[in-house]
Amino acid sequence: MLGYRRGRHWPSSLLVEGKALNPRSTLVLRLGPNAYGEHLQPGRVSDCYLGILLDQPLAEIAPEPGRVLVVAPAALLHEEIPQPHGQVLYDLVTGHPDRTTRDLVFLADLTVELRSWPQQTWTAVGVSPEAALFAVVDCWRAGHVKGLELGGVSVEEARALGRPPMGYLREQLRQRLAREISRQYLRWLHPTNRRRADETFL
Repeated sequence: MLGYRRGRHWPSSLLVEGKALNPRSTLVLRLGPNAYGEHLQPGRVSDCYLGILLDQPLAEIAPEPGRVLVVAPAALLHEEIPQPHGQVLYDLVTGHPDRTTRDLVFLADLTVELRSWPQQTWTAVGVSPEAALFAVVDCWRAGHVKGLELGGVSVEEARALGRPPMGYLREQLRQRLAREISRQYLRWLHPTNRRRADETFL
């Protein structure tokens, strides 16, 4: 798993702040304005969802459906997530100008959105989104963050989650998973569900 390299020289179009998001981070990396002059507003839409592909179906060998883990964006700021990798993802997920409540966002979506910024690629920004997502999955498996596991992802749908140009198929998957998330959310809200007053859905 990749980590944050302290000696890195960040591009001049990035804003680096000397405050920590958690005990393991030393710097906060902020994207500047995009090509349209728009700024991210981190945390503006905190009640959206991040979808992470858990496994890749193997069509030729064993066409078993894949699974997607759905978490709240706040999982990216957990103390076990390498920074600023998780923080930059969090900023995009929750602060993009087009983001709305209950949106389900995948890494491929963020990759497409990043192209509106001068850096355009994760490598140019200087972060590894995979490092952050792998750590989120590890935290979920260890019971440190809440998540919703959804199955039935086909080979082509899984491929769309890793290939930004496959937007149409990814949108179909998004709509189907969003319906399942809504059903799970209504079930969580039901009076028979004995949840704590301060408990969150994800």
